[in-house]
Amino acid sequence: MSAIAEPTNTSRSPLWAVAYCLMAALAMGYAWGYRGTVGHEYGAMVPGAILGLMLCLGSGRLDWHRRSAVVGLFAAVGWSWGGSLSYMEQTFYALSDSTPDVVYAFAVIFLLGALWAGCGGALLGLGLTERRSELESLTRAFIAVCTAYLAAFIYLSVFPEHRQSYLTFTVKHLHNGDWLAATLTLVASSLYWIASPRDRKATALFVWGAVAWWLGYGLLTFVGGLRLAPLHRSESWGGVLGVLVALIIYLVRRKNRAALMLCFCGCLGGGFAFVLAVFLHNALWLRWGVFADIEPAIPFWVCAEVTFGFLMGLFMAMATLRLLRGGIAPAVDDGDRAPLDAFSVFAVTIALFWINSRRHLDRILKLAPGQPDYPFLGIPTGGWYVLLGILLSLSAMFLLWRYRRGDRGWAPQSAFGKGAAIVMLLLWGTIAAQLLEGPPTRREFLHHLVRWLPATLATCLLVSFTPRAERTAALLQSWTPSTDPRWRVGVPFVVGCVLMLAVVPGIGMLNVQLQQEPAEGRSRLRFGPQAYWRQADKLQGTWNVIGLARSPDSSELSTEDLPIQSIEFDADRNATALLASGDTETSHRWYLHNQYIWLHWFAKSSGHPNQQQVPLDFVDNRIYVALPSGSEQQGDLVLERVDD
Repeated sequence: MSAIAEPTNTSRSPLWAVAYCLMAALAMGYAWGYRGTVGHEYGAMVPGAILGLMLCLGSGRLDWHRRSAVVGLFAAVGWSWGGSLSYMEQTFYALSDSTPDVVYAFAVIFLLGALWAGCGGALLGLGLTERRSELESLTRAFIAVCTAYLAAFIYLSVFPEHRQSYLTFTVKHLHNGDWLAATLTLVASSLYWIASPRDRKATALFVWGAVAWWLGYGLLTFVGGLRLAPLHRSESWGGVLGVLVALIIYLVRRKNRAALMLCFCGCLGGGFAFVLAVFLHNALWLRWGVFADIEPAIPFWVCAEVTFGFLMGLFMAMATLRLLRGGIAPAVDDGDRAPLDAFSVFAVTIALFWINSRRHLDRILKLAPGQPDYPFLGIPTGGWYVLLGILLSLSAMFLLWRYRRGDRGWAPQSAFGKGAAIVMLLLWGTIAAQLLEGPPTRREFLHHLVRWLPATLATCLLVSFTPRAERTAALLQSWTPSTDPRWRVGVPFVVGCVLMLAVVPGIGMLNVQLQQEPAEGRSRLRFGPQAYWRQADKLQGTWNVIGLARSPDSSELSTEDLPIQSIEFDADRNATALLASGDTETSHRWYLHNQYIWLHWFAKSSGHPNQQQVPLDFVDNRIYVALPSGSEQQGDLVLERVDD
């Protein structure tokens, strides 16, 4: 067992506990706001990594300081699974004035938050409590799976036609879920299980996790038909539920009650955090009570995302605080720390920046649409950015290689300093990456400010946790091992779960009572004949143009010189028009807005003079859609569905 920093009265004071929880909450609040700019699983790794690092660095324990990078890696992986969940669309139901739709919205939002933080809490607990040899085995299996991911990414990038076929197949047949990632995990971990006998126990977690993903998705959605998200969004929630169950079984088998406690607290706290954040967002958006005179330019959704992260980080910090105050025993470091530490730093800095920088680079290259990209020395602008990234990465990897070999004079001397350098690089490096996209406008500046403020406050609090000296003390006999029954969640957790059965519907009904009408431009119905998914499902397919009407109320149809023969609406929200000449126009898109389906003429053609957004009117078995105002003919195209 390793020695830890000597406890002090300050580290046990209420003020310290408040500062500890607040630092973690603010840091994750920023990181969750950043996640909203890049999205998906790789974006969700950033708040997980930052939270894990902050919880370790603020603990006042030398063993946790030394593990900060490793815990950051495991927390990043844990929170990445939730990146496949779709929750923004659910918030639109909460802005309708229909009680069933609003209560349903808050119930689903609670479920998604519980899945997200439950997986994150489980991996966070593993990083904090498991012996290093077990974490190394899990990491080696993780590297094997990531190698398969990288190979698939390169293949689909080199063959874009195959990538398009994969995306089309996923949307049409597998509910736009993460089936490929689950399959690659199953194949890669199974092969590694065969090839590496020493890591088989750890690798089994990946094998059974992938199997559980397929069972959860297959039984609940593919076979069971239970859908929570809109038609065009991912239905991976069943798979993530399966992964969470697999993690819980793994922790139970290892009798790691401390990590299991963080997992369960994550489920309860994450779900409630999402519900509370959406309720506060609705208060801002609808300008209830004290928010009546709020400035319209306030970025409401960015505020909601930061609140998501803040509350989730707060609940996770409170659960971690229980470990600290209960004297969780130092995890066993049964081996050289350098290999796993070096890889963890590589993963949460170099690899994570590469994964997420693609979004920033795409925006940088689109800053001046229509302007030619003049290559320099035969290399386009994007190539120079990639080359710069390679040079910086090679420099960082060289330093890590030297660290691995024992040359550590370039690194901060204390464990706290090393961890602080990593989290500051991750925190402020992501801020710098956003600023590279160009000078923010007034509205964009407000978006940035909402994220920068918690990042700045978290940085200041972290500095206040800097130890004067990292002293070690003799091991105490009163440490509580992670297997001790006192880490069970107990009665308070059960009471909290029961309360949620009343609190979540209660918040939904309160939301309805405070709302006089559906929110203009944001509300959507989940149930009833006007539910968005009924019309969206009805829309998909090919519709023939049978005539041109003056308006949807007109009974007169003109069938001469029709500019379009038919329009095909697909699940990817593309609208492909077959022109009268026989050519096809693929630049149109359809989308959902305020309970209506709209057609965006020439949406993919930047600067097209006939770009226009018009609603689709469903009348009996026909669709009426207005032609763009710049067209030679004016009126509404009348569409009838082609029989399948």
